Amino acid sequence: MAPFQTLNHHKDDALENESNITLNEKSWADLIALCQERKLNAEGDKTTLIKLLLDWKQNTVPVPAPSTPRLFSTDESSGPRQNKISSVYMASLFIDDDTSEIKYDELEIGARLGSGGFKDCYAGKYKGESVAIGELRITNFSDSDLKETKHEINVLKQLRHENIVQFLGVSTNSKHLCIVTELCENGDLFDYMRKVQRPTFTQQIMFMHDIALGITYLHTRRPSIIHRDLKSMNILISSNLRAKINDFGLARIRPKANASMHTQCGTPNWQAPEFWTPNPSYTEKVDVYAAALIFWEIMTWGEAGYPYQNFSEHQLYVAVRDHNIRPPIDNLKNYPITLLSLVQLMWQKDPRVRPSMSQVVDALVIYLT
Repeated sequence: MAPFQTLNHHKDDALENESNITLNEKSWADLIALCQERKLNAEGDKTTLIKLLLDWKQNTVPVPAPSTPRLFSTDESSGPRQNKISSVYMASLFIDDDTSEIKYDELEIGARLGSGGFKDCYAGKYKGESVAIGELRITNFSDSDLKETKHEINVLKQLRHENIVQFLGVSTNSKHLCIVTELCENGDLFDYMRKVQRPTFTQQIMFMHDIALGITYLHTRRPSIIHRDLKSMNILISSNLRAKINDFGLARIRPKANASMHTQCGTPNWQAPEFWTPNPSYTEKVDVYAAALIFWEIMTWGEAGYPYQNFSEHQLYVAVRDHNIRPPIDNLKNYPITLLSLVQLMWQKDPRVRPSMSQVVDALVIYLT
């Protein structure tokens, strides 16, 4: 079993009341039609199609975008569930000399921008300035949930770069835990590409360059930081069309420059093949691999979907790791061959062959001069 669980990312009302029994009562043709409507592989007998549909219902096939996995343990080491968390306890966990405390009643909560995992994100105001407010649903939080949140805050508050979403502070009380950051009015890159017409080549390169600059900043810090969950949903677009890296819940600080990390995490569709072993060993080159897939998304501008969107999790592992399959670039012949070669180098199976993100920045800046 993979060491992560997939969080729900879609709801299919038509299958809400279906079960193995009710689906088995349908004709084979009906099952094929249900699969086709959901763009699932309609090949196979009734048993196969029923399993596909039930898997779809349980969101193991992600739509419209892969859900974010959260690490979990099968034992009770994650600690007891917190039924009620006092404001004093919350403040002691998240507020220190390096973290600005923001009073909850000073926040103006506006329109909901989205949700994922155990967080809802809102546009809002703080002291008259536009901000993003990530409110965590703390009901039944476990100790591990709190630990993960504290870790993200500890990483965020260290970072100061124009291509990293700026952390502003934390607001805590017994009912609310909010992470307040700068607001990127155009939302995440995944949705932005589906709402806005394909921009000029220069703007596409600027997005790539911004992303590469942000990752380079993380990798060249001492100690360096590996994001580990880079994907188009974790890249935000500001009002002046700058790309900024977001969501550091799975980021890890690499203790030594020559040390490898050994924890499985990330979203499989953007995940480097070296993650997929029982005891993975990897470096910041996993972020280079993920960035290549984001660059491919930018060049296709969402028209080809997201990477490996028609693959089940198992199919993805076999195709990418065992058969070295990568997203198609045949329809990108209008892009410079040097850019396509760069992307292909970045997603090489052998991480030692992949360039550093500093080298990627140098390769991209040529197009902007």
